[in-house]
Amino acid sequence: MRRIVFLITIIVTLTSCQSSEDVQALLEDNLSKEKSEYQQQIVGHLSGEYELANNITMGIRWSKEERKLAERYLKELLLQLNIEPQEQHYMSPNLNPAIDLIVGPFQGSNVYGILPATQSSNEYIILGAHYDTGKRNAPGAIDNATGIALIYSVAQEVAEMKSRDKNIVLVFFDQEEEELIGSRAFLDLIKEKQWNVHSIHCFDMVGWDENQDKAMEIFSPSESLRSIYKETAAAHNIPIHEIVIDPIGYEVSSTDFDAFVPGGYSVIGAGELFYHRDSTPYKDSPKDTFETVDFSYLLSSSNLVAEIIKKLVL
Repeated sequence: MRRIVFLITIIVTLTSCQSSEDVQALLEDNLSKEKSEYQQQIVGHLSGEYELANNITMGIRWSKEERKLAERYLKELLLQLNIEPQEQHYMSPNLNPAIDLIVGPFQGSNVYGILPATQSSNEYIILGAHYDTGKRNAPGAIDNATGIALIYSVAQEVAEMKSRDKNIVLVFFDQEEEELIGSRAFLDLIKEKQWNVHSIHCFDMVGWDENQDKAMEIFSPSESLRSIYKETAAAHNIPIHEIVIDPIGYEVSSTDFDAFVPGGYSVIGAGELFYHRDSTPYKDSPKDTFETVDFSYLLSSSNLVAEIIKKLVL
């Protein structure tokens, strides 16, 4: 009997803690209406530069507890867009089953939401960016708070369009830094829901531009996506550095984009010039801070991607 009472007490305590957590908003006010300002707010919140409500500071998004705080914040970001936040909780075993017996399998949560088309549509464009950081002491301002700020701003602009013939899925991947566990789990969700996916666009590290040329790097097995990115960028005199991906036997596994290539999806990855050597030297370190972000570059890249997505939803 005492055991039953104890279990009931634990359940009630956990439930009340969850309710308290849901009620206690991390964002006291709406984000700024100005894109350049709200992008700085998002990066500042996620990297610990700006305090959240109730004197809470995020800073690092590596441990389970830190990532849970980030989840709460990201759900509130979606609500700012009037998008219902959803979570995909997943469990992923270690490669060695014996490790699962000692430390347990990987567990995490992808946060996502759907901006519906303005007319009946079964097509989906997916915009994704990971929210975890690579090390215990990395604030992750560029890697990858900038990617999150980018897809938020793209969704903000697309939501203002009077006509959209495709649904937009915003997804914030967990555990990219742990061999793409979150994005691989989301691939399973796509298959489970049987979404008719038009294209997948993943953004990772969009905050460094040392030579100030506004160039972006893209990598994709899809000729149609490479073309629209290159043509749109050329119209704005933005250089595009391209990596053509051969999907046969593809298994690089360096960022979320890689998880979707073997599935045969029309997918593209984009960001600063990681492979073309104009990228932050502070990745996965304590120096990946708000002060190192080139916000004019983030804004330029966001404007470019927004224009591309607007073309694709028409």
